[in-house]
Amino acid sequence: GTDAQSISRPYSLNITKLEQETEQAKMELAETQKQLQELDSKELRDIPEKIKLQKELRKKMDMDMAKLKVQNLAFSSNQSDREATELEQNIAQMKHQQSQIQKRLCEESEKKQLAELQQDQQQIKVGFFLYLYNKE
Repeated sequence: GTDAQSISRPYSLNITKLEQETEQAKMELAETQKQLQELDSKELRDIPEKIKLQKELRKKMDMDMAKLKVQNLAFSSNQSDREATELEQNIAQMKHQQSQIQKRLCEESEKKQLAELQQDQQQIKVGFFLYLYNKE
């Protein structure tokens, strides 16, 4: 339990950080889209200036979208790493359980063989005494 907590703590912190960065990027993207819409709705007399501003805003919007994609990939990667760690822990636990079960199985098998041997010895003794009794 404590090992799992110590292993999962950095992942949780990293996930929280990525979620915050994702929210920040979404807000920046929304703000850029809003600015672009405002620019489109304005009647600027200087067309080249308007085109220049539109290009800058579209470029910023593309960068924000790319940033979101990278963060989503990083989040997915961290999630996959965490799942892999959990699976490895589960496998280790199952192997331990398997070895414990195998050990118990061997012990039970030995007990059964010993009990059968004792029962056979008892039958031989009874048979021997019956033979001696019938002989007399």
